[in-house]
Amino acid sequence: MFIYVFACLLLLAPALQAVFDLPLQLACQQAVLLAFLAWYWLAPDEKRRGVLAKKFRGLWAAAALSLLALVVSPFKGYIFNEWGNYAAGLLIFVFSSFLSGQERAKTDRAVEAGAWLVFALVLVQIFFLKDLAERPPLTNLNALALYGVMVAPLALARRSWLLAAAMASFLILSQSLGAALAAFGAAAVYAAARFSSREGSGNKWLFAALLAGAVTVIYFLQADSLAGRLAWWRSAWDMFLARPLTGFGHAAFTWAQAGFQQPGAFREHAVYAHNYYLEFLAENGLPAAAVWFCFLFGAARSRAGLIKYSVIGALLHSFVDFGLSVPANFWLFCYLAAEPAQEAAPVKERPAPGGLFTFKAAFGLALLLEAALLTLNFKSLAFERARGRALAAALGGSRAAAEAQLGPYLVRGLFRAPALEFLGRLTFSGPAAGDKGFSSAVYYEMALLENPYSSQAWRSLERLYGVAGREREAAGLAARKAEVYK
Repeated sequence: MFIYVFACLLLLAPALQAVFDLPLQLACQQAVLLAFLAWYWLAPDEKRRGVLAKKFRGLWAAAALSLLALVVSPFKGYIFNEWGNYAAGLLIFVFSSFLSGQERAKTDRAVEAGAWLVFALVLVQIFFLKDLAERPPLTNLNALALYGVMVAPLALARRSWLLAAAMASFLILSQSLGAALAAFGAAAVYAAARFSSREGSGNKWLFAALLAGAVTVIYFLQADSLAGRLAWWRSAWDMFLARPLTGFGHAAFTWAQAGFQQPGAFREHAVYAHNYYLEFLAENGLPAAAVWFCFLFGAARSRAGLIKYSVIGALLHSFVDFGLSVPANFWLFCYLAAEPAQEAAPVKERPAPGGLFTFKAAFGLALLLEAALLTLNFKSLAFERARGRALAAALGGSRAAAEAQLGPYLVRGLFRAPALEFLGRLTFSGPAAGDKGFSSAVYYEMALLENPYSSQAWRSLERLYGVAGREREAAGLAARKAEVYK
């Protein structure tokens, strides 16, 4: 029964990614988490033990270290919801590892149906809405191209030739050079794997074609695209150096990057680092990244069949782009990377000593984490509603009413820094800015006490203090910022 929850997520998430607002995001996370908990409670003993088996230890270690990075993150009030997307992907990987052949086939069909749905949306946007470039499925054309790279081998393995062609068309429509290079790289690995076989003599022509295609792609690489990536990679690396052990928290690059952007660098800001490995390293720290990357490449080595090249293509694409940072793509990747369960005759085993205790302890810890996450989700939705009311009050000219709406969040807590920065924006240029920015400066100064890496607070204070008569404040601000971004 629980397979249908995961199958529906893999079917619908790619098409819904472009409208993935906070309530929908939280609903998808909870669907996966609750379904996994129910499955784990009802699963046979051998599957319960299998969840804690040696092959999953790297995954659980990465999850724990990434959660620790979130807990100590200066941006946790902004990003804690995003960690649920990562956790959902890990649970999809674990659950998919226990699917029988029949269950796997059903889920594969759901993935195929989802791919056709995405393709239909692309056609509608091209021929009717004419807005594919502005609002493509999966939020970005590069992410759409990676989706095609991952689904195409699955379609070939299932002999769905039309679907494979439809997915290949995403590379042409998106003109994603990173996805093209990933596809060529995965094909080259496939050809190399067959080189020692009797078919190897014919692979020299395939290698030549792949090399020509890769050279063509590199030739059309635009200088501004390369310059932008180099700047974003440098920002991610500087973020890692600032907090090498714990990072800034999963998905924090969006909020922290502007503060680490080098002066005069090409392109000031980006939501993603355009390199999944550097981004994960900067956000989660070295211990979590080392464990997670070892686990990922180990899963790629153990995967068999054509699906192996979906995983390889995604890992190659991740060197030059951000596709796996998009939740729908990450969830599909986790499903494809999971090795199917081996069919074997049941073997009666004596329960391991303490097995029941281990199960109860693991389930109890999972319940506590789920309860904490669910509570935070409700608080996050309440905070979003309060921000909406505060904005309406500020636009109506009442700063006092705006402050009152966010008053409960100005005490110590998860949302204190976001609330302070939001009030800083409201009083910076809105109708309530009659005090020439004094209130805004107070809010931003308080926000810096909560989060010294708040690039928005630094940037806004530089504007507020960069006027005649505030030279002393400006000089002090520059000295303080230099201490933070050493």
